[in-house]
Amino acid sequence: MACHNCLNRRAFFAKSAVAVATFVAVEACGDGDIGGPVREVPAGGDPNIPVSAAVRVVLADHPELATVGIVVDIGSERALVRTGPATFQGLSRICTHEQCDTAVRNNRFECPCHGSIFAADGSVIRGPSASGSISALRSLSVVYDQTAGTVTVT
Repeated sequence: MACHNCLNRRAFFAKSAVAVATFVAVEACGDGDIGGPVREVPAGGDPNIPVSAAVRVVLADHPELATVGIVVDIGSERALVRTGPATFQGLSRICTHEQCDTAVRNNRFECPCHGSIFAADGSVIRGPSASGSISALRSLSVVYDQTAGTVTVT
């Protein structure tokens, strides 16, 4: 039975080698950050502070916020940490190196762009693998409404 569109072994390996070489070349280029993050920041604004509207958090929706010291990603480039029975700290998740959006993992902030790591309080544990300056994550304003069981982070 003849196959008109089949590849012979040599052609298959040649095409496979080209595909693997292309993949390796793409993966090896840079640090995975193409041109750096692009964020809309108002003129004169701090690029390390979220520009979106305030986030209102219903504590009942985040049972982990019942425990002091646990970092909770609340979206919109923000995180929230309970610091006491009636106190909270709001933090920007925007890395102060090149404004990448950090991820909350292992109760800390990890920057996927250059490897910076921040503690639960926003302080720097490790700076970027690339050159550049870095400072602690920015604290954000927090309003706790104990009666409503909500925290608003601006």
